[in-house]
Amino acid sequence: MQEQKRKLLTISDVAAYLSIKQKTIYAKVEAGEIPHYHIGRLIRFRIDEIDTWLEGCRKKNQPAAEQQKIKSNRRKSSKCSDDHFSKTITKTIDAETNEYYSIDNGKSDRIKGPKEEVIHGSV
Repeated sequence: MQEQKRKLLTISDVAAYLSIKQKTIYAKVEAGEIPHYHIGRLIRFRIDEIDTWLEGCRKKNQPAAEQQKIKSNRRKSSKCSDDHFSKTITKTIDAETNEYYSIDNGKSDRIKGPKEEVIHGSV
């Protein structure tokens, strides 16, 4: 039994154990709502901590202050996630723009004469 408590579970293990989608587990990890460990880029869980956390999820026994804290964390997480996604999208667009519209690739933006384009870097 002690061996079972020390074993680390993966996202898919916890999702199967709780009968919920992996996406939901990722969201709970991001919001800090579920006890977890980061080992490098991996996310792991302990079954005994999941069971303890699960007991705390009972709404009828959960104090109002705790429910408010969870709601507050969700709002913060959502805001951070939106920020992260915006930055990632902007970075991707900038990288693509620089790749296809750089001076080296000769994107023209000026007209020299009738129907003649001038390429940056050429005379």
